[in-house]
Amino acid sequence: MNCLICVGVAQRIECQGPWEERDCPECGRYRVSDQLILALIDQGLIFDVAKTRGWLDNRRREVAVPSIEIHEALLVN
Repeated sequence: MNCLICVGVAQRIECQGPWEERDCPECGRYRVSDQLILALIDQGLIFDVAKTRGWLDNRRREVAVPSIEIHEALLVN
């Protein structure tokens, strides 16, 4: 399975709800909403890897497994 942020090798974690969860050696453990994944595919967008990793690091101060929803995404073409 691939990381949804950096596209490196990552472990897919089973989770409930409208999420995909990954554990990546470089990006860490996180969830991405299904709605955001569909938007990425539909619009041909990708994550800004450095900004997203920084955002995840900041969120981990508050929650163990941060979740990225469509309104929080940092995207680039």
